Amino acid sequence: MNRTSEQNDVLIEGLARRFELQKPAVDYMAEHFRGPVADFGCGNGIPLSYLAERHPDLFFAGVDHSADILDRNTARHRPNVLLVKAGLEDRTFPDESLGSAVFNRSLHEVYSLSGEDGLKAAVTAARDALRPGRHVLVYENAVPSRDRVALRIVTDEVRDLFGRFIRDYSVRPVPWTQKTVDTVVLQEDDALEFLTKYRDPDWESEMREVHFLYSLEEWDAVLTACGLERVAVRRFDDRQILALDGVEPGWEIADFKHVLVYRRPA
Repeated sequence: MNRTSEQNDVLIEGLARRFELQKPAVDYMAEHFRGPVADFGCGNGIPLSYLAERHPDLFFAGVDHSADILDRNTARHRPNVLLVKAGLEDRTFPDESLGSAVFNRSLHEVYSLSGEDGLKAAVTAARDALRPGRHVLVYENAVPSRDRVALRIVTDEVRDLFGRFIRDYSVRPVPWTQKTVDTVVLQEDDALEFLTKYRDPDWESEMREVHFLYSLEEWDAVLTACGLERVAVRRFDDRQILALDGVEPGWEIADFKHVLVYRRPA
């Protein structure tokens, strides 16, 4: 998303706090690495810096469209890292030049800006840059369900924020009903969108961004349509990203973050 320098500062601070709990997923992705590795949508560079330090034998290219965020990238001084300003849908690398392609929580941003066509263009560009048999690694949310769930809102402040979310969220309409004075009913994917957003200081950007776009089956259909083969899927607990003050979810929230391991056919 397009953010100001001040918004990027706030974003980096929050991501740095959360990264400790995300290391198991990043380490799992690294098990599939062959060099050189391209991190598409490297952003602040916190995972990229961590990986470059742990794998000094590998060369990494970090790709992002924002010059401001690249200037703040924590991996920019690593000797085995090259930062590249480019869009994820661009064909930045020659065909069959990469050993691994990583999309670490970046494809939902492509979707938010450019829809499914843009997402497929980004994945296809990465696939074409890979050597045959090498891996694309996607770390993203998968929609647990689109069942209707109950969310109890126990403070006036959060009730007002829910009303703002219903009005301001521009990615898709959010159907909901009032069950009781303090309880609303909506689809689980929409409820999770609200729980990831209502305490975010960058409200305006969050209202244009979708975090829960596909189920696992839908992810598989999109990635295979881009000419990739499924290798493995592993689930990770990243429920720390949910804000739960002032609300009481009326359902058991399952782990929703996954690493999707796919490859270009040999």
